[in-house]
Amino acid sequence: MIQKLIHKHALSRHPWRKVQINELTELYTSMSVRSLGFGLVGVFIPIFLYDNGVSLTHILGFYAFFFGLRLPLSFLAAYIVGRVGPKHTIAISTVITATFLCMLLSFPSVQWPLAFMAFTYTLANTLFFTAYHIDFSKIQHSTHGGKELGWMIIFEQIGRGVGPVVGGILAGVVAPQATLVIAIGVLAASLVPLFMTNEPVKVHQKISFRGFKQTPFVRDFVAIGALNVQVVIMGLFWPLLIAIAVFSENTYEKLGVLTGITVAISIFSTRMYGKFIDSNKGGALMKWGVVMNVFMTNAMAITTGVGGVVAASTLGQPALLAYRMPLSKGMYDNASINDKHRILYIVWMEIYAGLAKFFFVLGAYVASIYFDPVLVMRFSIVLGGLTGLLMLVQNFPALKEKAPSDTPQKP
Repeated sequence: MIQKLIHKHALSRHPWRKVQINELTELYTSMSVRSLGFGLVGVFIPIFLYDNGVSLTHILGFYAFFFGLRLPLSFLAAYIVGRVGPKHTIAISTVITATFLCMLLSFPSVQWPLAFMAFTYTLANTLFFTAYHIDFSKIQHSTHGGKELGWMIIFEQIGRGVGPVVGGILAGVVAPQATLVIAIGVLAASLVPLFMTNEPVKVHQKISFRGFKQTPFVRDFVAIGALNVQVVIMGLFWPLLIAIAVFSENTYEKLGVLTGITVAISIFSTRMYGKFIDSNKGGALMKWGVVMNVFMTNAMAITTGVGGVVAASTLGQPALLAYRMPLSKGMYDNASINDKHRILYIVWMEIYAGLAKFFFVLGAYVASIYFDPVLVMRFSIVLGGLTGLLMLVQNFPALKEKAPSDTPQKP
């Protein structure tokens, strides 16, 4: 049913994709279902740990270790994608994600070591996002990629919007464990649409990191790293801060509804952003989003009331998309230009993104040992917002005022 809806609304808007629309639609469908499944629990993971006796300092340590492991695991992800292809890698990551959720489900009674849980969780994420970026960069259209990226994010956001609302209600009314059980089933269902077509890249590749020059992409690596720091702010620090400092009662329900509202609002801006990007205005859109982000992170850091939380969340998500979408488009186009080294390019992007998140969260973890963790998170949000200015150093050809003539045009 989901795939029929996507065909109905996306196919008519992608007349140039009649040959490849099946691959794109399958990725749309799978991402939507996966986002729904992970949206049921994703935003609640640190809160669940906190409610089960894990201190804020140890939660920050958990995520510092989580991001630190991305460096070695990204190399492993490269070899797995080269061997079996991105779709099969996504399937492997989904099984591992379900394993992590089972560990989370049994955490109150088993008390799994946090380091082992972090390893399982980050292994699943590293495999998934490496494979997902490679898959989408291969099948996206260079000229109309902004619209396609917009649709991808819309379907992702639908899942992310519905998931926290349903998950929050289930966690609050029934139990957090009920949400975890349902999430595991939904994640398993997300694999079904992926295997209706073949792998989009050559399998059984021998991956070698020799011969790939990183120097031309240093500015882009820095920009993507700064982008990922903002993702940590919006996905970890901000929800955890408001859950502890503002939503002290009925936390799961309130946070779930708030997330659903902000995602619903951001969906309306996504289509417009996609058109801007395809009109060679992605660079200007990104600059606007970066400037807005500085103001929004400062507002988030000092917010103490429900009204302020709603306002900051409502405006913060569209600002995030304003720079996330252009930078993602630039990354995918560069991967297509460097098709011979597509996997290596994406993997190095993931490595530098992981390093940026690791050092950012590690700094917060160390500071929380000596200072009040809540104050540390507030300060980290301000510092992270300022770090976002580094996104302006990007040098993606797709974000220049005029698209380069040598950009490959896919049929």
